[in-house]
Amino acid sequence: MLRFLLDAAGDAAETSKGSKYGWIIYVVLIVLVVLMLVLPTITNRRRMKEYNQMVDRLRVGDEVRTIGGIIGRVTRINKKGDIATFVLETGAKGSKTTMEFDMNAVGSVLTSTYEPEKEEKAETKTEAKAEEKAEPKAEEKPAEEPKAEEKAEAKTEGDTAADIEKQISGKKPRKKQK
Repeated sequence: MLRFLLDAAGDAAETSKGSKYGWIIYVVLIVLVVLMLVLPTITNRRRMKEYNQMVDRLRVGDEVRTIGGIIGRVTRINKKGDIATFVLETGAKGSKTTMEFDMNAVGSVLTSTYEPEKEEKAETKTEAKAEEKAEPKAEEKPAEEPKAEEKAEAKTEGDTAADIEKQISGKKPRKKQK
C-alpha cells in the first residue's frame, strides 16, 4: 500500500498535468483524518457508558475512591431533582469524618454491595406480570374422542376399555378409586 502511494506520488510529480492516481492520496488522507476524529469519540462514548453503569450501581456500604483520591465508605445517597450526591465516611474508628460529594466525583468503586441477581429477578417478575396482563389465558380444549374406527381396530378379544384407551392415546389408563 505504501509502495503504491509512493509510486502514485512520484507519477504526479513527474507530469505537469498530474496523474490518474493522484486523487488516491487525497482520499487516503481524508479517510485517515476522519478516522482520527471518529475513533476517539466512539471509545469515549463506550467509557462513559461503563462509568454511568458504575455510578448507577453505587449503593450504601460501597467503598469508593474519589477522583481526588479520598477513599471511604458511602453512608448515604441523596437525589434532589437533577443533582445526585453521596456522603462519604473516611478515617479511623476514633476520628471518622463525613463529606458530601457529587456523584460524578466517583473515581472507582473498590468494594461493591451491588447484587445483579436481585435486580434481574425483579425485572423478570415485572416482565412476567406484564405478559400475563397482555396475554389472556388460553382456554383448554377438551380431548377429542377417538374415532369409532380406531376403537374397532384397537379392540381385540379380552381387552378392557382401559386397555383400548391406552392403545389409542398412548397414555396409562386411570385407576378406578374405590
